[in-house]
Formats: sequence, structure tokens, C-alpha cells
Amino acid sequence: MKPLRRQKLEGNHRLGTLYRFFQLAILAYIIYTLIFKDGYLKKELPVPGAVRITLQAPTTLTRPNYCTSGSLPCVYWGANDIQYPSDGAGVAFLTTRVSVTNYPLPQGCSSFLNISDPSDRCFFNPKSPSIPPNVTIPKSYIGDIEDYTIMVEHSIRGEATSIAQRNGLMDGALMASDGKTLIKSFTNQTRMKVNPNADGDIFTVQEILTAANANLDGPSTAPGADKGSRETYRSSGIVIAIVIEYMNVRFRRDDIIYKYLPQAIDGNEYKAAQNVLNQDGSYTIIDRHGIRLVFQQHGSIGQFDFITLLINIVGALFLMKFAEIIVEFFMLYCSQNRKAYADAKYEIAHPEWN
Repeated sequence: MKPLRRQKLEGNHRLGTLYRFFQLAILAYIIYTLIFKDGYLKKELPVPGAVRITLQAPTTLTRPNYCTSGSLPCVYWGANDIQYPSDGAGVAFLTTRVSVTNYPLPQGCSSFLNISDPSDRCFFNPKSPSIPPNVTIPKSYIGDIEDYTIMVEHSIRGEATSIAQRNGLMDGALMASDGKTLIKSFTNQTRMKVNPNADGDIFTVQEILTAANANLDGPSTAPGADKGSRETYRSSGIVIAIVIEYMNVRFRRDDIIYKYLPQAIDGNEYKAAQNVLNQDGSYTIIDRHGIRLVFQQHGSIGQFDFITLLINIVGALFLMKFAEIIVEFFMLYCSQNRKAYADAKYEIAHPEWN
């Protein structure tokens, strides 16, 4: 039997260079996936826990410019009166403008609540001429609201993993709305320095406004704002959404960090009417406008898992084979010498040679 005919080709350095290039590119991708994309972690979305927001007044209050030269006077309230309701879970409303009006019972009425007929003159309607309002606090700004401090406590847990942590055990940062500029960092050392008895992160209202790129004295873009008088956000109110993003610390087992990412919602205003039924039967309506803080917990957390690492390594090894497939396809179907390469790769048996 005659030997099979085989055509030999001189080595083509261009194909070899292409092959090595693909190998290096795939190797770089493997390193990026395993190290920088945490390919050794079993990841999941964090299960949101409680987010608790509390407000505290500064030790010393000042008289800012908007109190002395603004369009409205200022009143100074305690933290529990400014935050409504006083203990927020995931959300907080901080009053920046307020008015208080009392509506006494009309003569001959025993109660605003015991009404069986809507045409009854004792039916409570703030616009009714039979119920003359008594304005106890005219429209006023809350003085020095920017210097009040907010404490935020939050926690997360894993569903498929054993992770369960509160922010007092994690490092965090308050970022600007661009997601890159650091406004304030939170560690055990900084928390102890600010308040050794506090379990959460403490920052001023002004720091939140700065991070969200919001200016209370800027003209409001809300549809209901009075554009003629250039009503400000301090008067109309503003909504700030704050995403708490969680992530693992690279190469540190089970360590989680987080970032506050605030963003003012353009065109939104916020107000709330608080109705108080007094002991004498009269109604007091507290009309509030202010800052609405909405916290949302997102991110990706995980812990080291050997099976996850093994799966990613096996997938990476397959990609190395993929480099060979790409070069071979180019060699057999795209190269000018594809016929010669095909003859060199495949041996064709001729029966007549036997």
C-alpha cells in the first residue's frame, strides 16, 4: 500500500500571531472575570431589611439669609415636629415650609365627626364660610433646616447565602449624583468620632442636598409651582431618591460595603396635610411642604463558593479552545491559501493507491 499523499506548507507567522493574540485576549478576559467580576463568588440580590431614618436638631441654630431677607418668615421647630411622621421606615419627610390653621366648631355643633347628612352645616369643609379659619402660623420656612442631622440605619441579608449584616458593621460612602465624587465616608472610626453611641450613618441635610445636586433656594420646576413668583424648592418641596448599593470587597471574605447614591427627581414637589382633631372638637390643619427622601436597597452580594469558581474556570478553558476554532475557520475559509491549508490539514485516501 502506498503512503497517503500529504502537502507540506511553510509556516505562516501571521496566523500564528493571530492565534496568540486571541489566546492573550481570552486570557485577559478570564482574569477580568475571575478577579474583577468576582467569578469566585456565589452572588445574589440582597434581601432588603429595615431602613430607619431619624432627624436631630443641631446644638446651635442660626438665622440663615432666607429667614432675614426671604419672602417668608421663619419658625424654628424641633426634630420630631419637622419630620412627619417622626419615625420613617424607608422614607422620610422633612418639612421646609409650613402653615398652621385652626378651624373651630361652628356655633351649635358638637362635633365635626358625628355627621349623618353632607348638607349639615357641621360637616367639616375648610372652604365653608360657616367655619372661619384662624391662622395660627402663616406660611413660614423652617429655620436652619440644612444644619439638622439625619441618621440612617439599614440592614440586608442573603437568601441563598448566610450573609446578614447591618450598616454599623460595614463601611460606606455618600456619593454625589454622578456616582463618582465622594461626599462623605463612613467607617467605625468616623462613626465613633461623630457619635460613639450611634448605630447608623449621620450626615446633615445640606450634605444630602449637595450630594443630590439639589438647591432648596433654586426655582422649582414642579408643574404646580408658582412660576410667576419664582417659587423655590424650599417652598414647593422636592423628592430625592437615594439608592443604597451593596457590593463585596474584593479578596476579603464576606466583607460588604455600600454606597448612598442620591438623585433629585426633576419636576417633583412634595407636600402633606396633617389633620389634628383637638380636644375641644376643633380641627387644626398643618400644611407641610418639604424634602421627601426615598431609600431603595439594591446591589449584588455573595460569598466564596468553590463550585462557582470551578464552573467559571471550566468555562474559561473552553474559551481557550475557541481561539483555535476562530483561527482555523479563518485559515480554511478566509485565507488566500485556504486550499493549501485544507490539503495540509486533511489527508485524502485514494483507493487506487492500494
